[in-house]
Amino acid sequence: KSSFDEVSKVVNDAIKLGSDNNFGYDYLLDFEKRFEIKDRAPVTTGWKEVDDLCKGGMGRGELGVCIAPTGAGKSMALVHLGAQALKEGKNVIHYTLELADTVVAGRYDSCLTGVDLSNMLSFKEKIYEEIQEIEGKLIVKEYPTRSATVQTLKSHLEKMKLRGFTPDLIIVDYGDLLRPISSTKDEKRHQLETIYEELRGIAQINQCPVWTASQTNRSGLNAEVITMEAISEAFNKCFVADFIFTVSRTIDDKNTNS
Repeated sequence: KSSFDEVSKVVNDAIKLGSDNNFGYDYLLDFEKRFEIKDRAPVTTGWKEVDDLCKGGMGRGELGVCIAPTGAGKSMALVHLGAQALKEGKNVIHYTLELADTVVAGRYDSCLTGVDLSNMLSFKEKIYEEIQEIEGKLIVKEYPTRSATVQTLKSHLEKMKLRGFTPDLIIVDYGDLLRPISSTKDEKRHQLETIYEELRGIAQINQCPVWTASQTNRSGLNAEVITMEAISEAFNKCFVADFIFTVSRTIDDKNTNS
């Protein structure tokens, strides 16, 4: 009677039983490990002010969240983050739960080459030549809205690793559109909180940063400065995040195309 994802999780958990031989950190025997220099391997955001705050960008096992009202540019902000990583020679996996994969790829074309989205067809050859020189690799995976769970993303990541593709940055556009694994009738805020906790788990398992986005509530629609009080549905979902930034776009900004 369970869903496919629930059955898959039970089977995977059962397979892993007994396979972990790590019994924990021995305080005395593992003394030297406490003094080893730990490398966060930060991935730049492309924004100097943000990189300064994050000591170079988001590091291994860290979760970043972009918060903005609808139509303010959450998806473009995530594409910008992915494009900056590609310029640094990083491997990026971009999960899109709202836009088509070709639309997202087109936005990467614009970010990487500087060609305006409205002129893509006119500069097709120029774009192709420029992206040939990008050292990083990009995979855009599209899932219909509310069809994919965090377990779905985990399975896809495992398949990509088997094919020799190890991500340096994972982008989920966006976390609120993932389907919770549990079929119980929990409140939506509890389901969203669990999803964001699991996204942070993906970052820790894959030892790379994860960026996602979240939508504001009504109070954030025309706010010049968006604060955590404007987070939609689940206030607690961002407590697990390592870094949060907000993007605001008022009605006046939209009218002037700012």
